[in-house]
Parts: sequence; structure tokens; C-alpha cells
Amino acid sequence: MSPVVLSVPEVVTSHYVIATSEPPADPYAVVPWRVPEPFRKPAIEALKTPRLGVFTVDAGEATWRLDDVLASDEDQRRIRESSHQILLVHQALTVEQPHREQVARAVARALADATGGVLIDPQARQVLLRDGLARAERGWFRMGDQWFGTRYEVDEAARRPGTAGGGDVTACACLRITLLGLRRFGLPDLVIDKVACTQDLPALNLLRAVASRLLTDQWRWCRERPARPTRSLDDHPKIEPDDFWAFWGATPFLDGSPVVTRLTAASAAILQVAPPDGYAGTVADWSREVLAPALPPLVGCPADEDSAHARSAGGGV
Repeated sequence: MSPVVLSVPEVVTSHYVIATSEPPADPYAVVPWRVPEPFRKPAIEALKTPRLGVFTVDAGEATWRLDDVLASDEDQRRIRESSHQILLVHQALTVEQPHREQVARAVARALADATGGVLIDPQARQVLLRDGLARAERGWFRMGDQWFGTRYEVDEAARRPGTAGGGDVTACACLRITLLGLRRFGLPDLVIDKVACTQDLPALNLLRAVASRLLTDQWRWCRERPARPTRSLDDHPKIEPDDFWAFWGATPFLDGSPVVTRLTAASAAILQVAPPDGYAGTVADWSREVLAPALPPLVGCPADEDSAHARSAGGGV
């Protein structure tokens, strides 16, 4: 085993795009009073500095791609038909994350509300939802609040007939899953490759749990060693059930067990997640034999705070 060395950037950059046909004459003027506490004061301060810029362009002149973002049919239509796009560019010290990023996204939400626009997160390649309990930024950071998107890529040559109908899943290795959005926090995106299409949920939940561990360790490192430009990772970390539940900000309500995985730096922007050295089977075998029993079979999970909110409002849990 050998450590993986990651660069820890001093400054990170993120972007948000609002697709709208009602661009404001002065976007800076419509924002501050729409940003909720506890982000209003830091938003006002950030808007006075170069680290948070807002730019409006004609949709036809935009140079960034939005055709592959995850969005509903209605939001895709609204993006296509919008006349303008508002670009928010944000820079922050890594040591100041995640609070600074929450401030930036709160400003982006305010712009989307003010213009009736569709709020897009290009780094996570998804539209941010405008309804539900998490439509406003929380006072605390929850990783599961649409900070990370997923990209599914299918290699048809690696697909095996019959797998979608419950056939031999060990023969299929067609799926590559990428967890997007970590780069805004100074970390590489995560990839797991050669996944059987019937075993995507355990693999995705592993990526989320690994992201939770990496983020927690990154922020601790930055607080304790703010001047260190690199840090070493164990290339065979033991991912605990608590890492999965921390991603959702929830108290465990299903059993789980630790998983040892292998991390490889595929590039400066990609960290590969795979079975540990010594495991003799395929990724599909590993997903079925190890990941599925160890990780809760949950597509999503409300935060403890959401459950308390629902009870106080008279709703069920």
C-alpha cells in the first residue's frame, strides 16, 4: 500500500448559471434583501469584492454547455427558451469552505428567485430544485443537499444480454459512475468503473460515503495545516457507516458495516474508487458481495432536521 498525494489548493472557484428571460438591469441591487439569514451579511460583503462576480450575457453568446445537465423536461425547455444567462463566479479560500460556498449559492438562489430563472450548477451538471425543505440554504452544511451530481456513462460493448432482467450480473461491466462537484471544495471528482448496471446503487452510495470522508478530512486538514499545499491519503481507507449517514445529515436507522476500498489518482481531477488489492472478483462481484450488504439501500434520505421540521408542521416522518 502507498499513500495518494492530493494537492490542496489555496483558492477554489465555483460557478452558477441562471437561465432567464427577465434579466435585471442591476443584479447586485436585487440580491441582498432576498438572501436569508445567516448568509445575508456575508453575501453583502462578498458582493463588494472581486471574489463574487455576477455577469449577464445573451443566451446565444454563452460559451458554456448546458445541454447535458440533469433537469426535468420543463426546466430543459425553459433553459432552451431563455433569452439571457446570468453567470455567478465565486472564489474562496479552501480553508473557508463550506460556508463561503453556501453564501455563493444563496446569492445564486436569490438571483433565480428575482428573475424567475432556472438555477444551474455546472460543476455538478444539474438544475437545483426550487421546492422541498432544502430549497433555501441551511445554516449548516449537508452534503446531500444537491452539492454533488452524478454522471452515468454506459459502455455498450461491456453490457451483457439479460442483465437488466435479472440475468448474470457478474458478466456485466457496462457502467461508469462519476460523482461530480467535489472540485469546488478542492478535491478531485470520484469515479467507479466497470459496474454492473443492476448494481449501480451500492456503487453510488460508496462514492457518497467516500466523498463524505474526504471532505471531512480535507476541512480538518485545512484548519490544522492551512499552509500545507499537499496532503497524503491512505490508498486503502476503511469507510465507516457513519460516513454514509453524515452525507445525508441523518441518524442511522439501518444497519451497515465498514468497507475497505482502494483509491487511485487517475488524474489531478479524478480519483478512482475500486475494490481493495487482494480482492479476486470483479467490481460487480464486489458490489454484490461486499457493498450491497454493507451500505444502506437508500437512494436518498431526509436530514434529522427535516424530520423534526415535518413533525412540528404536523406531517409524518
